[in-house]
Amino acid sequence: MMRVKTGIFGLDPLLGGGFLPNTINVVLGSTGVGKTVFSLQYIFQGLKSGEKCLFVSFDMNEGAVIRTAENLGWDIKRYLDEGLVEIGKFVVEDITFLNNELLNFILNNADGKTRIVIDSFTPLVSTLDYSMRKDVNWFFDQLRKVGTAVITVEEPMFGEISTPSVTIPAFLGDSLIHMKKLGYGDVLDRTLRIIKHRNSWHAEGVFPYRIFKGLGIVVDSKYYIEGVKKRMKLSDVFTEKEIEKIPKDLVEKIELALEEGFYNEEEVKHLIRWVVKCYQERTKF
Repeated sequence: MMRVKTGIFGLDPLLGGGFLPNTINVVLGSTGVGKTVFSLQYIFQGLKSGEKCLFVSFDMNEGAVIRTAENLGWDIKRYLDEGLVEIGKFVVEDITFLNNELLNFILNNADGKTRIVIDSFTPLVSTLDYSMRKDVNWFFDQLRKVGTAVITVEEPMFGEISTPSVTIPAFLGDSLIHMKKLGYGDVLDRTLRIIKHRNSWHAEGVFPYRIFKGLGIVVDSKYYIEGVKKRMKLSDVFTEKEIEKIPKDLVEKIELALEEGFYNEEEVKHLIRWVVKCYQERTKF
């Protein structure tokens, strides 16, 4: 399946090649982690490929977006002149706004393969409670129909991420990337973790990243990417005699699991053997 490239250096290999088409991809992080940089980088990746892009903001108008891009060394104005990107600034008080002006702006300007950024989603969902989950789910479904969207969500102060305004979009999104600013300085000043990537493999772990003028966000995934990801076979784990003793339905499941490929071969062998042992112990009773 064709992937949607993020434009973030070092991130796509950690996502199995990029985002899946027509998905909602949530970027979670507090002020200063680089969510707007992430959003613009994602937009520019599309613009360079001739894709239509929409940038929605609740606090930046077109001029502010242009200046932010220019401060990073990126010229978005020429794409605006060419009509490849539309920038919409909205004022919203509650989630009922999902059903009218904002959605109309997106539907009228998207063509089914459009990159959509909402930076940030926080003003739209800050008053959410769990009863409004259906509204957000409905809105996300509309976005999936017209493009692939990055929805940035502001993390509440003091690192509390259990509020509905964070958990609802995070749960309903197809992928969730959590960006943190730790304040340690140097290499570990900012880190990124992929919490989930529905229907796709994704890398586990925490990855440092930096923000450079001109380049934008650069994720330090070099050693992870350069690791050898091996596709394993059943014969790599068991002898022929051992395979004969494993039920056919379980063999098929294991073979399917091994097709994905793994970096830590010994760990996977241990886990697969453990699965078979548990299965055999269970069938004794």
